[in-house]
Amino acid sequence: MAKKGGDPSPKAGKNTEKNRRGAGKTVANWLFGLLALVVILGWLSSGLYKLGLGEEAIILRLGENFRTEHKEGWNWHWPEPLEYDRTVNTQGQRTEVFGIRKSQAEDGETEGLLMQTADKNIVSVIFELQYTVSDAYSFEYGMLEPNLILFQAAQSAVRKVVGGMTVDEVLTKRKHDVEVLAQDLLVETLSSYFEAEGDKPAFQVEKINLQEVNPPASVRAAFSEVAAAQQDEERFINQARGERAETIERALAEAAEMREGSEAYKEAKVLESRGESERFESLLAEYRQAPGVTRRRLYLETMEVVLPGIDKVIVDGDSAQVLPFVPVSSPRMSGRGATGGSNR
Repeated sequence: MAKKGGDPSPKAGKNTEKNRRGAGKTVANWLFGLLALVVILGWLSSGLYKLGLGEEAIILRLGENFRTEHKEGWNWHWPEPLEYDRTVNTQGQRTEVFGIRKSQAEDGETEGLLMQTADKNIVSVIFELQYTVSDAYSFEYGMLEPNLILFQAAQSAVRKVVGGMTVDEVLTKRKHDVEVLAQDLLVETLSSYFEAEGDKPAFQVEKINLQEVNPPASVRAAFSEVAAAQQDEERFINQARGERAETIERALAEAAEMREGSEAYKEAKVLESRGESERFESLLAEYRQAPGVTRRRLYLETMEVVLPGIDKVIVDGDSAQVLPFVPVSSPRMSGRGATGGSNR
C-alpha cells in the first residue's frame, strides 16, 4: 500500500509498464495483420484483367498454356508468378501495306517493291494485306516475331507469283490472278509453319489487294507508250470484230432476202405457167370447136400486141380496089373496131 504523499510502489510501476507493452504488442499485431491482409488482397487483385470486344486472354500457369479465356468484361486468374495472362485481339481486321504510296512519300513519287517478272522485266508493286489473328496462343508464342514473319512471307508469295508471269500480264491482263494466287500461296506457307507442332495457324489471311502496279520510274514513259499501243491494238481489233459482225449480219440479211425473193419469184412463175397452160388448154378447146374463128381472133389479138398505138384497117383479101380511108376525128380505131370481109 502506497504511502500518503509518497511515490507509487515499484510493483505498481512494473504492472503499468507491462500493460503498456502488451497494448503496444497487440496494436502491432493488428497493424501487421492488417498490412498482411492488404498485401494479400493487393496480390490477389493483381489477377484481375478485363477483356474488350474481340479480345482473348491466354492464361499461363507456371509458364505452361493453361486455358484461353473468351469472356468479355472482368475476369480473374491466380496472380503472378502462379499464372500470367496475355491479351490478344483476334477479331479486329489488321492491315499491312507493302510499299509507299504517292500521298505518303516525301518526294511525291510512288515507292513500290521492285519485283522481277518471268520475261526479265521489273515492276514496282504496292499491295495491301488484310488479315486477322486466328489463334491467340500461336500468334503470341508460336513465333518469335509473328509480324515480321508475316511481312516476309507475304512479300515472298507476291514475288513468286509475279515472277511466274510476264510484265504485260502483271500490269494489265492478270492482276486479279496475282491477288488470288498470292493469297493461296501465303495461306499454304503460313499453315506449313505449324504442321510439325500440330498447332493451329496464327493468321487468317482475308485478302491481298494490289494497290498499284507500275513499271520503274526510269522506263515508265516507254511503258506508257507500249500500253497506249496495246490499247490501240485492242481498240482496232474490237472495231474490226464489230465491222465483221456487221458485215456478216448484213450478208445474212441480204441472203435471206434473196432466198425469200427467189421463192416468191418461183411461186409467181409457177402460177404464171399454170395460168398459161390453163389458158392454152381453153384456147385449144375453142379452136377445136371453131378453128377459123379462133384463128382469126388470135391473129387480131396478136396484131394488137405487135403494133400497139397504130390505126389498123382490115380489108378482104379478094377486094380489087381499096379506097383510101381518112379519119374525120382523132380518136383511134382499134383493129377490132373495123371489120370487113374475111382475112386469109
